[in-house]
Amino acid sequence: MIEIHLFEQLVAFASCGTLSSAAEQLHISQPALSRSMQRLEEELGVKLFDRQKSRLSLNENGELAVRYARSLLMQENSMIEQIREFDRKKRTISV
Repeated sequence: MIEIHLFEQLVAFASCGTLSSAAEQLHISQPALSRSMQRLEEELGVKLFDRQKSRLSLNENGELAVRYARSLLMQENSMIEQIREFDRKKRTISV
């Protein structure tokens, strides 16, 4: 199973446009983020980036992965909110 933080990092890269900016936003080192993106590619079994000299950009696979990652992260946040709300209501009723 792919760890959720890899999708968070992919979305950060897509939003920031560069590894260095995304790493700064995520408070991790650029080499650590680069390794994470390589790991995500390995886990998915496809290349997500076009790599040129000192430039990394999303390819079509990467663009599709970002769309799915954003959706997945929104669903994760929604799930957490709904479970917490359910718990609050349950505790209010039992008081």
